Order: sequence, then C-alpha cells, then structure tokens
Amino acid sequence: MNYIGSYRKLLGNSKAAMMAAIEIYNKPFFQYRDECVVILLLNAWELLLKAILSNNRESVFYRKKRKEPYRTLSWSDAFTHAEKYFPAAVRPHPVKKNLDLLGTYRDNSVHFYNAKDFSVLLYALAQTSIMNYRDLLSKVFNVNLEDEITWHLLPLGIKPPLDVIAYISGKSTESSPSAVRQYISELARANDDLKTAGEDTGRLLTVFNVKLESIKKIGDADVLVGVRKDDGNSGPLTIFRTQDPNITHPLRQKDIVAKIGTLHGRRFTDYTFQTISWKHGIKDNPQYCWRAKEGVLTKYSNDVVTFIQRLTAADTEAALADYRLYLRSRYKKKAANE
Repeated sequence: MNYIGSYRKLLGNSKAAMMAAIEIYNKPFFQYRDECVVILLLNAWELLLKAILSNNRESVFYRKKRKEPYRTLSWSDAFTHAEKYFPAAVRPHPVKKNLDLLGTYRDNSVHFYNAKDFSVLLYALAQTSIMNYRDLLSKVFNVNLEDEITWHLLPLGIKPPLDVIAYISGKSTESSPSAVRQYISELARANDDLKTAGEDTGRLLTVFNVKLESIKKIGDADVLVGVRKDDGNSGPLTIFRTQDPNITHPLRQKDIVAKIGTLHGRRFTDYTFQTISWKHGIKDNPQYCWRAKEGVLTKYSNDVVTFIQRLTAADTEAALADYRLYLRSRYKKKAANE
C-alpha cells in the first residue's frame, strides 16, 4: 500500500478537475452549473493539497482502523496538514475561509435552489478560489494554469451582470431566503476575522470584471448593508467600518520589497516597485495606499503584495519599458527648460 501516493498523478488530476470546473462554468447553457462547479473546485483543491503532501513525503491517508477500508484525507484535513508548506505569498488563513464558504454551499446546496441571483456571489467566491489555486500551483510546483487555458472567451449576456456588493446589500429583507441571509452572515464573519488578523481579504472574496482585473473587495467597502445578526433580529444591520491605517496599511516601501523578494526569477527592488506603482496607479488607490494629510508619510496595505505577485512577467516587462520611456521624456523636458 502506497500511503504517500504519486504527486504527479494527484497534480494531473487536480488540474483536470480545475479545467473541468472552468469549462463547465463558461458553457452558455448548463443546468446545475453552480453545484457542479463548486464540487469540482473543491475536488481540485483536495487533490492539489494531497499532491503537496505527497511531494513532501507525507501520507494522504488517515490512519487505518481495523476491519475498515483505507480512507484518504478530506480536503479540510488535507489543508490542515499541507498549510505549513504554503509559500509566504499565499497565506493559508484567507484561502481556507474562501474554501470553507464554498464547502458550506456544497453541503447545503438544496437550500439555495430558489435563491434568485445567488449565483453572482458564488461566482465571486469561485473566481477568487481559482486565482488562489493558480498562485499556489505556480509557487509550489512552478506550473502555470493559464498556459493550459485560452482566455479568448466571448462574454455574452442578455442581462447586465449583477454587482456582488449590491446583491449582498439587497438580501436583508424578510422575503429573502433564510439560508441566503445565514450564508451572507457567515461571509461577513469570515471577512471580519481576516481584517482583525491583518490578512488579505482579497483571497476571501474579490470581484472581477471580464478582464480579470480586481476592482472591488468586500472588506474595503465603506458601508456594508444587508448583513443580519445570527440571533435573527429583524431589520437590516448597517455596518460602518472605521479603518485604522496602522492596521489596514501597515507596510512601507522597504517592507513590500522585502516581502516579495523575487518576481518572475528577478530580484524585486525599489525601482521595480516604483515602476509598477507608477504604471498601475497604486499610490492613487486607497485600497493599496494611504497618505498622511501632512504628506510626510506613505504606507501600503498587504493587498499590494498580492496585486504585484499576480502580475505576469509580460505585465512587469511592459511596465519597466514604459517607465524607462517616461523617465527619458521627463529628463528631456527638464533639460530643454534649463
């Protein structure tokens, strides 16, 4: 009996499950879409976690009990065993919260069959899960998921897409299914736990547009409406979040450079950060940057590290080339005015 298993086989099956989830979700017409996609996502994660354990010579089985068959680890237990092998760029806590929410839906999907537009929330959770999967796959096994996918998809739809935050805000009424209200409450609790721990809420839930550009995070909404207390009190609960920049934006530039270390095989420097910051307007985005009113202090959130690490090598090279042209142009203008 091979208690460790073949990490190559586990990894191959994991990628196949993830590809199947993506393919099914993008089919124009597919009944039972959300349920199938969530099952495949969790299966892909379970196999990836077991591949990590196998690659580190750890068993992917529970200890065998007498007169009982061998049982492999559940995704949750595999996560617990594998999280010590996660790279620094992929913090396990928010990733686990995201998977917990998907697991809750899988285990209780029968309660959501008549929840109108609930799929918009599942889409955001699933898309975030795929990005987390991609990052872990790349960091641990040096395998790029995007190499196996063509993103030349044609986004068609009769109705415009719903906004996730708007959807959550509208699900606080008595007419909303209780399962939906409870699920949103669990999402809010997970978000609060991560914010308190100083973790990146973008690995819990990030809203993406069709270009796969991160545009909004639930944890950074100024006002979140529609989250109900678990005790069933009637009426919507409006939560105003007062954010302390020492908690939400704890990093200086040198901290970011140290955290990233290397990017696509090259040393990450102050110049590289300044280039990416200029190219992507990081200092103008309050999600990433906080500046003291006096103008003497600039600090950044942990989300900046995740954003930069998600950039492709082509994105980075393009930013460096554009920044060099910008500096030359500025130097020439300065020289002409002297």
